[in-house]
Amino acid sequence: MTDAPIIAMSGLVKRFGTLTVLHDITFDIERGEFFSLLGPSGCGKTTLLRILAGIEQPSEGTLLIDGQPMAGVPANRRPTNMVFQSYAIFPHLNVEENIGYGLRNMALSKSEAAARVAEALTLVKLEGLGKRNAHQLSGGQRQRVALARALVCRPKVLLLDEPLSALDKKLREEMQLELRALQRTVGITFVFVTHDQEEALTLSDRIAVMDKGHVLQIDSPRGLYERPESRTVAEFIGSMNLFSGRVTQVDPGGMAEIDGPAGRFRGIARPGLAPGDAAVAAIRPERIRILRAAPADGINAVAAALQASSYLGDRSLHVLVGTATGQQITVQSGPAADDTPEGGAAGLWLGWGAEAGLILPG
Repeated sequence: MTDAPIIAMSGLVKRFGTLTVLHDITFDIERGEFFSLLGPSGCGKTTLLRILAGIEQPSEGTLLIDGQPMAGVPANRRPTNMVFQSYAIFPHLNVEENIGYGLRNMALSKSEAAARVAEALTLVKLEGLGKRNAHQLSGGQRQRVALARALVCRPKVLLLDEPLSALDKKLREEMQLELRALQRTVGITFVFVTHDQEEALTLSDRIAVMDKGHVLQIDSPRGLYERPESRTVAEFIGSMNLFSGRVTQVDPGGMAEIDGPAGRFRGIARPGLAPGDAAVAAIRPERIRILRAAPADGINAVAAALQASSYLGDRSLHVLVGTATGQQITVQSGPAADDTPEGGAAGLWLGWGAEAGLILPG
């Protein structure tokens, strides 16, 4: 049984009246994974997390946690605990009392409960602050208290609903690293909800990208970034340049070509494409090279004029306009790149290798 997934979902549907907010959610989450649900506001990710927690019940489908059916099982009887976006720190309790609150209904002696609270304080790096009042805590400390309170009951799955969204950028980045290290230390499954793609890429073993109540793709951060399966995922994960057209050729080796207003493009094809299909060529900004002349074969080449450049320290960001279509194109180069155009440069060409681009359904 230990090899079985910690969470197994099959055909989960959730309706609120006539509105269906989750459609046929079917996937597993493995033991010890840091798994993220990623998508824009209203995509259904928080509703799915609340179903896992037992706060909501699915309209259809089955949910197993650690091999046990969860139909009708209330939140307080599930092997899960949840960290809310607001943290929900009790203002009338100090740090120790907040962390130990969930232990009150467990058959533990005072010494056992105190030992668990001390262990949790150490885990979240709050040693020595147990007697501090809630109103004396910083945002990062409040987040740590909420994590410790959820972990002290030793759940099999920790559910996190955008727990870093209230922090400023610098503290948020620090807490991302701490949260990932904490998950590795305790070794339990984390299910993390976020709309921040960079946060999901930084933290996760795997990510489920959601949109309009559907799961579009589940993959590792690298897989989602380098091999998006749809235009929606390509646009949502990182920055992506897209050129529309129709498929003219599909090779047995998995490559395809399209022809469109901006030119001819060749790249790695999404399975199922056929000649005549509407499609897009997708290329990341860092995979594009700025050229002074058109490539000889004219494939994966766009004539462009520079609109703006920004120096960002570790990289430079260039915004160009395709001269044939007026389409805005983003290009990224390293700090020592010798292809950086001068301000106002015209008559440039953008090019990339076929293996660097994707051909996706349009």
